[in-house]
Amino acid sequence: MKNYLHYGLSIPEATTLRTSISLPLWLDNYIFDELGAKYCRSNSNMTVIDWDKSDVLNYLGTYFPRSYAEAYCIFEKHRLNISTKQEISVFDFGCGTGGEIIGLLSVLTEQYENLKQVNVYALDGNKHSLRLYEKILDLFQSKTPVSINNRVISIEIDDFYDLSILESVIPSQFDIIISFKAICEFVTKQQFEQNNPYEHIAKVFLPKLSSGGTMCIADVTTYNNVSKKWLPHMMDIGLSNANCNVISKNSRYNQSFSVSHSRKHKDLSKVAWRIIEKAE
Repeated sequence: MKNYLHYGLSIPEATTLRTSISLPLWLDNYIFDELGAKYCRSNSNMTVIDWDKSDVLNYLGTYFPRSYAEAYCIFEKHRLNISTKQEISVFDFGCGTGGEIIGLLSVLTEQYENLKQVNVYALDGNKHSLRLYEKILDLFQSKTPVSINNRVISIEIDDFYDLSILESVIPSQFDIIISFKAICEFVTKQQFEQNNPYEHIAKVFLPKLSSGGTMCIADVTTYNNVSKKWLPHMMDIGLSNANCNVISKNSRYNQSFSVSHSRKHKDLSKVAWRIIEKAE
């Protein structure tokens, strides 16, 4: 199959999960040279919803490439139940600057020949992140013949009430739902009180999946000083309590990915990821 985004090379059949890739040259040039992204080594503050424009540019140069690599590698390996579909819908909860969306869309447009249109619903509470995401997605659209219909949802989720409002306004037939390194913020800020955020969010969004649909949750693997628990452990407890059908996950405690770009060779990230499918 022709590859429109990765240097014109065709992708081999994925037999094992790839864990190291390079950011496409067009994307590297755009985020660093055109948008002014900055690579920052610090991983200390993940509560990105409150960040200003300068902070978000640091995030763009650091976490966007990592999220791109994580999503690309995970979905390159996992075969989705969309091979016969010409149009699908995707929802990203906490999209930030959109690294995981672009990574996912790269795989979709490269590997699924029947696909003609992707409807993307991207939610985040940081307006600076959303503006950068929209600019990057516009450029992505120029690189692929697949039509990308994008809808940004600018909502800051503070509590159960905000989540219930969101639940009532988004469609209920998503083929793919993703959330990358976003739910950890709800743990840190205790926005769902003493409830397990992974359980609560899974229960809200699982009914939004179409028959045979796929949800992917990926998050950082740190020990949380608020909950006094390791986040992957909280994730597994929450998804089990929500009766999720976890069909694939990283082995052991976390999965290491690396992404190379013009500002850093083999930048390392570690996440815990789970793929959930809704029975057909």
